[in-house]
Amino acid sequence: MSLIEKISDQAPSLTPSERRLVETVIEKPAAAALGTAGALARAVGVHEATASRLAKKLGFESYASFRDALREEFIATHETATRFEKTIATSTSETILGKLAREEAQALGRVEEFITADQIAEVAGLLMRAGRIFIYGYGNAEVLALMMVKRFRRFGKQVQHLDADPRGLAEQLLGISAGDVVLSFAFRRAPRGYAALIETAREAGATTITISGKSGALLTPKPDHLLAAPRSGDPDAFQTLTVPMTVCNAVVIAAGLTGKDESLKTLDRLGQLIERFE
Repeated sequence: MSLIEKISDQAPSLTPSERRLVETVIEKPAAAALGTAGALARAVGVHEATASRLAKKLGFESYASFRDALREEFIATHETATRFEKTIATSTSETILGKLAREEAQALGRVEEFITADQIAEVAGLLMRAGRIFIYGYGNAEVLALMMVKRFRRFGKQVQHLDADPRGLAEQLLGISAGDVVLSFAFRRAPRGYAALIETAREAGATTITISGKSGALLTPKPDHLLAAPRSGDPDAFQTLTVPMTVCNAVVIAAGLTGKDESLKTLDRLGQLIERFE
């Protein structure tokens, strides 16, 4: 079980201080892996005992064992991101555009530390095999939800774009059943209706997938499949959708590859219909 999975399993029982520690570890795993419990606690503003307690809650004998797991899971892959960061650091531009581009590149360079190719392939396969796909995005995530609705309709899938309005959402989920898939987005915190959505899908036997940022490991209830990677920008200020959009595009491409011939046939038919309607 990966560290992210262990955190997800324990998310409901974490205290506010432990959640702050977890967010820091997910955001900067290499720094946490190389530092001490005291250093991590001071950086977050909590007592050192909180770091030790968190390690034990996640199933480790001590913080040292927790740190070893961090090193094993993140340090090896972080080297590539570090080299990439040094490469782009040669830019001297202090413009908003230049700064933003560097931050986006750094965040994208780290995405494979958090999401594997196998996870992308598994999620893509689930979506392509689904009887129906229900997609939910609230606030800024709505643009990603709309993109995924269009992409999977083009594959010939039955896709339902879920309403943000609670009553409308409830009406749309009346017919959800086993074999369906719910794809949702959650970033700074779980969006309105998230918990009810996951619980309703679970009761019906549908599969749940969530695309998230660093807070994904703290989502309650836990989705069946989680694709979570930190976004660029200040966690306490403006953050972009570049990383989750890239994750979405990777899922779409992988979905097309799972049934390449059928996907191309469907897209060709779509082209014919577009010509007819235009």
